Amino acid sequence: MTRKVSVLIALVLGFYMTGLAQDDNGLAINSKPKDMWEIGLNVGHSIVTGDVDWNSSFGVGLHLRKALDYVFSIRLDAAYQAPNGLEEEDFRGRDGERYGFNRWKPEYNTTVLGGDLSLVASLNQLKIGKKNKVNPYFFAGGGVASIAVTAIDGTTEVDVEERVSFDDGWGTSAYLTGGAGLAFRVGKKFSIGLEHKIISVMGRADDLLDAAELHTSVGAETSSRDLLHYTNVRLNIALGKEEDKSLPLWWASPLDMISEDLAEVKARPIFDITDSDNDGVVDMFDQETNTAAGAPVDTRGVALDSDGDGVADYMDKEPYSPPGYKVDNNGVADIPAPDMLSEDDVNKIVDAKLKNFKVPTPAAPRMDWFLPMVNFDNNRYSIKGTEYGKLHQMATVMQQHPGMRVVAAGFTDATAGNCYNDVLSYNRAQATIDYMVSKYGISRDRFILNYGGENKLLDPTQGKSLANRRVEFKVATVETEMGRPDCGVGNAGTGGSGYTGNKESGY
Repeated sequence: MTRKVSVLIALVLGFYMTGLAQDDNGLAINSKPKDMWEIGLNVGHSIVTGDVDWNSSFGVGLHLRKALDYVFSIRLDAAYQAPNGLEEEDFRGRDGERYGFNRWKPEYNTTVLGGDLSLVASLNQLKIGKKNKVNPYFFAGGGVASIAVTAIDGTTEVDVEERVSFDDGWGTSAYLTGGAGLAFRVGKKFSIGLEHKIISVMGRADDLLDAAELHTSVGAETSSRDLLHYTNVRLNIALGKEEDKSLPLWWASPLDMISEDLAEVKARPIFDITDSDNDGVVDMFDQETNTAAGAPVDTRGVALDSDGDGVADYMDKEPYSPPGYKVDNNGVADIPAPDMLSEDDVNKIVDAKLKNFKVPTPAAPRMDWFLPMVNFDNNRYSIKGTEYGKLHQMATVMQQHPGMRVVAAGFTDATAGNCYNDVLSYNRAQATIDYMVSKYGISRDRFILNYGGENKLLDPTQGKSLANRRVEFKVATVETEMGRPDCGVGNAGTGGSGYTGNKESGY
């Protein structure tokens, strides 16, 4: 008895602590993870217990269920049932007298289409450290149903009964429901259940499910309430991804978390803090348990060897020997004497090199120089402020070499037609030449204007590209001036033309 009481107390404390436990910062620990919904299909046997004998009938339904916590859940049911029956014996009063002269043998057909909401309580939460495969539960709730009852075989009334026959249903009635079931988990997200459900209709309809309402004025032993019974098999599927949500909580237990943590703690090895060589690393992790006293060690307990020469630092007379040399037993590197040149040797080498050296005569400036490139904004040929420095460098080179001629070749990206791009690239080349002539006084005849439109893309993209919107400069060799494109486009792009100059300079 004492053991049972102790287990019960532990369970109560476990529920309490897992639900309300707090960390050092006072934050509540969430012991209820996100769990899946359950959807199910049920089919079974439906009967009415009342004044008239019942026949075996069928029912079918659907349900949707969601856990509130590990014990309680709510379930929404919708079902269709079609019970029927036939009275095969004459009616007897409480005194045993047979009233068979009127042969009361009614036959009825009933249809019930209803939906209800129930609170379900699972009973398997007392298991600890086990994977729950069986889930007993009971439930209670209420709902609304559309009920139709038809009496097929009417009979003459007698003084002990009042027969009420129906050609149509009487409409909608509220009802109470309850029952119990047993579910078995047969897969990660699939379970099968066996359940018995009882429905009790409210109002006058409570005694009319079998098409007969009886009075007990002569002591007839009859029920004053007809009950609808539904024994069914349920096929249940959990909805959701296992990596995002847990199984429905009625298949789990909050104490599993505590049980697993305790099992993990018990499985841990006993920590032994023995340190045989007193090097500060316990023997459990020490890879050298007999290190010499006082020797510095690394985190593995192995004596340090800073230069990796095979001699531990506490015995090494040169703990930082240069790499690549052999060392002796004391860790000292065997470095050979350097083969150094004398001053006379150096002078002889220099004299030999200078013997056949000839000072080159000044030559004409090289014409294969790398010259800067100027870039432009989209659909514009006006020069940006960031590009003036490049043109200044270009002008400085041309001023220092008066005989140099330069080719200015304009290009565009591939966002317009070929003719438009040819005119725009021409305008860009012309704008840079005009700027150099106006700003630095360089003669116009030292420039050769070329254009290539979109034919030489630096950036292979077919869209807008700053790299492709450019004017390239190079030292002229055999190039000739290209005239303005005559392809039907009057003008292309926008840009300023506020440069000043004079006719004598060729502007």
